[in-house]
Amino acid sequence: MPLALKPLISTLLLASVVGACATVQAEMQAMDDSELSEVTGQALINLDALTYGGYEYTRINFGGDAKILTNIDKLRIGQYARSGGGTVSNQPADVAIDNFALGRVDNANNANATIVPFEIRDPYLEFAFKNKGNGVREIAGVRIGFGQARGDLSGDILSLSGVMQGKIYGPASIAVDYCKSQPSCWDNVSLFDKIALGLAGDIPVYAGVELVEAGTGNTTKNGQPINRAEQIGIPAGNSLQTDETGLIAALLPSLSTASGCKAAGLPTCFSLLNYKSIFVGDPTKSLEAGGGAKGIYFSLQRETIPWQDLANGGFKNMQAGGTANFAAYKDAGGNTIYPFMVALYDALRGTPRVDTCVGGSGC
Repeated sequence: MPLALKPLISTLLLASVVGACATVQAEMQAMDDSELSEVTGQALINLDALTYGGYEYTRINFGGDAKILTNIDKLRIGQYARSGGGTVSNQPADVAIDNFALGRVDNANNANATIVPFEIRDPYLEFAFKNKGNGVREIAGVRIGFGQARGDLSGDILSLSGVMQGKIYGPASIAVDYCKSQPSCWDNVSLFDKIALGLAGDIPVYAGVELVEAGTGNTTKNGQPINRAEQIGIPAGNSLQTDETGLIAALLPSLSTASGCKAAGLPTCFSLLNYKSIFVGDPTKSLEAGGGAKGIYFSLQRETIPWQDLANGGFKNMQAGGTANFAAYKDAGGNTIYPFMVALYDALRGTPRVDTCVGGSGC
């Protein structure tokens, strides 16, 4: 399994060093003992070490914030021959994204072009070691992650493995209008579902979306989490939810239970290629105000490894291969926070790519 994280690691390290050096402008002067005794602080880089489940972990923490705009032609993690188990496509890599980018450029085609960087707080690089006996340790996995992250993530997403949890929301009528615009969709909706959907009207609905198998909406296959997924959607057995009251609102979850990538005759699974850009975190809040998504990382492991969950606490298994983790988590009040949210209109139709370099949509 080739380690395809090098471009991302190099970019992150460079951004961290540049961010640190940009603020160092003071002349160095000697300090006496009394002055030194009053100084406290933390190094830019520090190490954490822990042991869990038979693995030893070493995490290199790059303290502080980094702001980056980066473009990578091809991001591949876990590119090797794979079949069976939870594999659901013929894609050649567990994580495969072309034209991958972090950050965006507003007014990219004129003199007022402005870089809106992808913001990172407390990035880290972590290694998992397995003791083979006789004093021999081998690297069992590696991951690169962010304490918090906020900004635009773009790319042509060919396949994803791991965890990708988001929330879609909007009026029920949006889904109906979309289906009506697709003859192959509306013609196959039963009369009962058409009546139910018509009664739902503009009731605001929402649902969690995850990586799913095309055609089934399943999140597991042969008893294992799916990998190399090409679609995202409402998992089979889940349904649309609403906070509204009334008879139709009360019946909506049971009427819209997803099965076979459909709910009430409407599609519930969509190609990842439809989403050229997504905003990670909360676009209405700054990073300082809590707008960053927590617990995001990319990893590569030789076997199933329990990585520490830095957003929720505890440890969470990641299966062998390359994975991405964009998981929901709980805030201090117990509310579920999603790393990204998409309006139902955009979820159904897809999202366009934002410009990621000066002079064009991508580099």
